[in-house]
Amino acid sequence: MRASLVICREWLDRLPDVVWESAAAVGNPFSAGALQAGEAVVDIGCGAGADVCVAALLVGAAGKIYGFDATPAMVAKAKANALAAGLSQVEIRAADMACLDLPDACADRVISNGAINLAPDKSKVFAEIIVSCALAGAVSSPTWFVTRRRQSPERAGNPGRTACRATLTEAEVRKLLSAAGFVEVELVGFTGYKTAPTTEGAVFRARKPSGSGYSGG
Repeated sequence: MRASLVICREWLDRLPDVVWESAAAVGNPFSAGALQAGEAVVDIGCGAGADVCVAALLVGAAGKIYGFDATPAMVAKAKANALAAGLSQVEIRAADMACLDLPDACADRVISNGAINLAPDKSKVFAEIIVSCALAGAVSSPTWFVTRRRQSPERAGNPGRTACRATLTEAEVRKLLSAAGFVEVELVGFTGYKTAPTTEGAVFRARKPSGSGYSGG
């Protein structure tokens, strides 16, 4: 715990306040495993770019960070935040998360912080992720809202519970990752962040098989 607090304090100290102004997170996607200097990282649904900026600090100037968001305002803000932080290794693009238009096997790590919950077809998103991952055992580290227990039909039908209706169970997330071709699918832990009594943030880790030649689909 102490090491995590030290790392988080370093992030706060090294990034300008503007980076955190619009930050919204389900949890810490970097808790699934440390990034290494020089790695390439893809952030799906990057929002205003807080995780993108943290990732850039962790991989250093020799690394590369691609941030994707479908909202033009968030793309503009993420670009501005990366510029304010002096992170030239960051590239922000507007794209649907199921169609990133990246070279195959370009990413050492793919992260996401709650955004995949909103995808209408999550299987397509994970198919896109595994194609983007490098063959050398790349890791996907998505952070989700998951359903800890099923809601009653009356509560699930409440229009004010959009976040709840977008969630899956832990077993459903595992099944999606496995169906996409990932192995060693693991629930790293719950984050404690909730939007309803039935949901909680969770971090999952999964690996693309090394040397398998698998390219998605």
